[in-house]
Amino acid sequence: MDFRTSLNTIGDAEFEFIKNLVYKQAGIFLAPHKKIMVQSRLNARLRTLGITSFEDYVAKLKLDPKFATDEMQELINRITTNKTDFFRENHHFEFLKNQYFPALEQAAASGGSKTLRIWCSASSTGEEPYSIAITVYDYFNAKPGWNCKIYASDIDTQVIATAKKGLYRDDRLEPVSEAMKTKHFIKTVEKDHVFYEAKPHLKALIDFRQINLLHFPFPITDKLDLIFCRNVVIYFDKQTQKTLFQNFEASLKPKGYLILGHSETMFGISDSFKFLGHTIYQRKE
Repeated sequence: MDFRTSLNTIGDAEFEFIKNLVYKQAGIFLAPHKKIMVQSRLNARLRTLGITSFEDYVAKLKLDPKFATDEMQELINRITTNKTDFFRENHHFEFLKNQYFPALEQAAASGGSKTLRIWCSASSTGEEPYSIAITVYDYFNAKPGWNCKIYASDIDTQVIATAKKGLYRDDRLEPVSEAMKTKHFIKTVEKDHVFYEAKPHLKALIDFRQINLLHFPFPITDKLDLIFCRNVVIYFDKQTQKTLFQNFEASLKPKGYLILGHSETMFGISDSFKFLGHTIYQRKE
């Protein structure tokens, strides 16, 4: 048998089983046109396991409880999409430094708390939480008394490990100005490649952890000022979105903020948030 040929296709029944399993575990809805993507992403995994067909892989998931438990995270890691960039949808970071942070500072001057808690709930390989950390550090570092913390999470354990390292090829930092690179990153050269590593002051702001957005209550005890959940809910069906928005509402402080991705909306799903424009929402009182 040609081992590579045996991995070329995934049958309808096997795709249906994997689709339902991923939906149950991670809330991700895999439409029929995602079948080829699933096949492509799992081929390497089957080779690693020494399993010669998708039929055998699914049979093992069904019949071997220990294998199914151990394999679930690996399966999710391969199915999830991790497209991200530094300062992606930059208007959200402009909102933070030009509107949101000054409003927090003004409230603190009137007796409010000098604490800031932000959750980046789909942090992928770390570009988004480090972009948030840069924005937070540049605004608050010179202002005494502020206690700022960023929670950064993803369901994919592999991308969380990458994010914790905070090490990126130079092409990943193209959206970052030279001044920001100098201030916030350490430049190194290895094997003719230029890398940038986030400096300790950025890493100290971020608490990385693995979190499944389907599992509520979330393992974050702080009430949050703001949640980033960008370009994630497009992978969920309407009922999962509705539940997630309810849980985000419960996790936010009164009048806290939720920021979605450019192609996402709460319209027709939740009326608990006020739309402020540019996919920025505020929890209603």
